[in-house]
Amino acid sequence: MGHANAEIVDRIVANVNGEIVLLSDVRKQIVTLRSFIGQPGGPAQNVSEFEALRGMVDEKIILRHAKEANVAIKDSEVDQTIEGIKTGNNIDDAALEEALKSQGMKVAEYREKLKNQMVIQRVTSMEISGVNVSDDEVKSYYRRNVKDFMEPGRVRLSHIVSMAKEEESPGKAALAEAKISTALREIRAGADFAEKAKKISEDGSAEAGGDLGWFMRGKMLPVFEDTAFSMKKGEVAGPIRTQHGFHIIKVTDREEPKQTPFEEVAAKIHDKLAAEAFSRKRNTWIEKLRTQAYVEYMY
Repeated sequence: MGHANAEIVDRIVANVNGEIVLLSDVRKQIVTLRSFIGQPGGPAQNVSEFEALRGMVDEKIILRHAKEANVAIKDSEVDQTIEGIKTGNNIDDAALEEALKSQGMKVAEYREKLKNQMVIQRVTSMEISGVNVSDDEVKSYYRRNVKDFMEPGRVRLSHIVSMAKEEESPGKAALAEAKISTALREIRAGADFAEKAKKISEDGSAEAGGDLGWFMRGKMLPVFEDTAFSMKKGEVAGPIRTQHGFHIIKVTDREEPKQTPFEEVAAKIHDKLAAEAFSRKRNTWIEKLRTQAYVEYMY
């Protein structure tokens, strides 16, 4: 039964200007997309058969348009691109051949695919030139999305810990809590936090006076976070119970959330808007080419 199925699985799934696309071509394209060396934008993962087919149809439409517009790529340009790919991946001819073989592709076939990609890139950039994004558009985007350009607040924390894991005996937990409560009273009465941490804290931060460094929200234990972000610089809180034991924490420094200046993000916003404008123009152009082509899907 399986054998009979295997024979009829291949079929025509599209006709593009009289050129047919087979289901086996689409499946081969999916394998190529997942691992194509030199693929602009990196390998495309999890492409559905229909998405891959749409891409192949568009490719054929654009290549036909490029031919009509006399856009061509010389073999020497393909050589240059392949040299660049070899350098970028740190491989020689033999290794490239081996990598292609593992994808079921010969070097000549690979060259053809690369050449087609280069033709498509060239004709696309010829057709879609002049994507201009004004300073006003960039500023307007910044103003509309001001919340996206905040530097989150952060706190610098020190702690003193007495270890008592949750699964250990209640007696050990009681001793650990008593030790921390005593230390907290002494600190509140004027004892130096860092000195106390060096003497009694039971983890690696002790020798640094309990310093744990800087934290943003979402980067520490929730029970620490809620307390730490509600404290002022210099404040001490405890005892706090975690799965590790009992802690006293001190906020040694804090930085409030602040707005990232427009100047620092202007170039990034410009590139984003330009890419979006390019994409819209490209889609409009391809849509126009599609209407001028004969395309029939039989997927």
